[in-house]
Amino acid sequence: MTTPRLALLTFVAAALAGCGGSRPAPAPVLGADGTPVVATWTADTLTLAAFDAAYAAADGAIVDSTESPLDRRLDFLDRYVDFRLKVLAAREAGYADDSAYVAEVAEYRDQLAGPYFTDRRVLDAVVADLYEKQAEQIRVSHILFLLSPAARDTAAVYARATALRDSIEAGLISFGDAAARFSEDPSAVQNRGDIGFITGGRTVLAFEDAAYETPVGEVSEPVRTRFGVHLVHPTERGPARNEVGARHILIRTSDEVSVDSARAVIGSLAARVAAGEDFGDLAREYSEDPGSGARGGDLGTFGRGRMVPSFEEAAFALQNVGDVSGPVESQFGVHLIQLTSLPERPTFEEAYPANRDLALRLPRTAVRRQAVGREYIADVGGSYDEDLVRQAIGQYPADSLQQRMQRDGFGAYGDRTFATVGDSSYVLSEVAPVLARMRFGPHPDGEMIETVRAFVDEKAVAQAVARLEDRDPEFARVFRSYADGVLLFRVAEDSVWTPAKEDVAGLRAFFDARPGQYRWPERRRALAFRATSDSLLRAVAIDLDEGMAPLGALRARQDYVDRTELRLDTVYVADSTGSPVDAVLKLRVGDRSEVVLERARRVLYVLDGIEPPRDKTFEEARAELITEYQDQVESAWEARLRARYDARLYPERVPAESSVTLPEPEGLPTVISDGTR
Repeated sequence: MTTPRLALLTFVAAALAGCGGSRPAPAPVLGADGTPVVATWTADTLTLAAFDAAYAAADGAIVDSTESPLDRRLDFLDRYVDFRLKVLAAREAGYADDSAYVAEVAEYRDQLAGPYFTDRRVLDAVVADLYEKQAEQIRVSHILFLLSPAARDTAAVYARATALRDSIEAGLISFGDAAARFSEDPSAVQNRGDIGFITGGRTVLAFEDAAYETPVGEVSEPVRTRFGVHLVHPTERGPARNEVGARHILIRTSDEVSVDSARAVIGSLAARVAAGEDFGDLAREYSEDPGSGARGGDLGTFGRGRMVPSFEEAAFALQNVGDVSGPVESQFGVHLIQLTSLPERPTFEEAYPANRDLALRLPRTAVRRQAVGREYIADVGGSYDEDLVRQAIGQYPADSLQQRMQRDGFGAYGDRTFATVGDSSYVLSEVAPVLARMRFGPHPDGEMIETVRAFVDEKAVAQAVARLEDRDPEFARVFRSYADGVLLFRVAEDSVWTPAKEDVAGLRAFFDARPGQYRWPERRRALAFRATSDSLLRAVAIDLDEGMAPLGALRARQDYVDRTELRLDTVYVADSTGSPVDAVLKLRVGDRSEVVLERARRVLYVLDGIEPPRDKTFEEARAELITEYQDQVESAWEARLRARYDARLYPERVPAESSVTLPEPEGLPTVISDGTR
């Protein structure tokens, strides 16, 4: 299968050939988009805006920095017009109707569309939200009210949460006291609701949103998550630190060393640091951390979640490089921590890969995907009859609902339409197998209703992906570029590469017309003994040193040759290659090299002779000939296509820099009035 990379390389290689075909321009002509026409051919017009868009899309393939900006743009105009003409010729010749081409392009579309849609419509919004929130960190306390799985009405729980919030807001009880007394989070008795610092992606979305939207010191409205109902209380807010660099000194505690004793030692070391002694020297002398002590206590850089909570909190609380903490207790002992670096926050682009991976693991991405499905339904029209779904599920007793669904599906309701998306409709029997395969809790009716709704949302997403070309011009451009690249590869293979390679008479005439052009430089001819065993080649080396000829050393080990454990090759070396064969360049005729490693095998070289410069034979030059002859054949093909399609180029209308304001990437045009769309 032709890969996207191969298609791109094919376009670039093909476009490199040929220029010319320019004709005197008539009076300036504007295209339908209001920008000058820079090229025309049969039934097609290329405007400056379309040219600029194509140039921008191919910018990574334009590597000749020795040309001026204008020369690069004019060269691209020549190559781009040739590219469009070749694709047009391929379509007219029926290449686009070939079943193998259709299958390959369809397979590529299937591979591209889903991930593209997920990235652009789902993940990008989640990643942008994560990055924005990660600029800050918020210390949060909360009070949790659990919801029973069997609860049909959460009003009572919300009423309790609202009443407690009113009491806190009125000053009748502090948030910490309220958390210790009323929170159903088991840890609240000890931490009084304080769960430490959070940032984007560190907790469930609804809780996270409440923390970021509620001012410090205030209490949020009741917030529901899968854990229950929360009151969220931000207590601190400031710039986030994704990572810090630190070093530490550890004094371990044990039955013989009490916490107080360890704290006293740490306190004395802190005083010595404050007096000017080097923290690293003290760490090497006193730290009982076997891993970092020898490095002066250096722990490198680390993010949140890497260290035990007390250590992390103390390290991230230090404000300036060089600051030193007080004694910090952990299960390992007592620490003294010094801040050594504050890495800068990565840019959005730098953070994108990690945040994308994080987003893929977060439940909020599935929620966003459902939202995108509902946005599509709102756009194209649709309906969802939840009452019908409830009736269909409610026909079975709750205690046997799952068993009945597995056995009977939706029964008499199966043929009833419960949802539409655009011009597609869905009946309950279509979702019944999904419900039958799933495993629900003791009260499955609510979960089943959510699953049916998610089924509709996913159908909407599938429709959106299927119609992506119509709704996302950037995807249409990317997909069209690939499809055109495959066409170009196929037509160039038939029109240039294969004919040039098989035209022996033409190649011979091409070769004969260029005497002396294809030559070998002076080369060193070496014999290369290759084996998997180092000891086997050392034995060969001993024989060679004792005067045995290379072929004799090989024949003496015929059993190894028969087992393909040893072989002898001839290699020619003219200049340094940066590989093990460069050992040949240091040898005199008859000398051998040491045994060296070459990929997974060992090799020993013997310099057999020096070949003087000479002309290559036709067969020796054949690979170079084919490449150069293909260029000649391709140039002739391009000239014929320009004549066939009456191609006219107007290079004087192309400025050195883009003179138009390009639309956003998803709106980039390609070729105006392309009749093949």
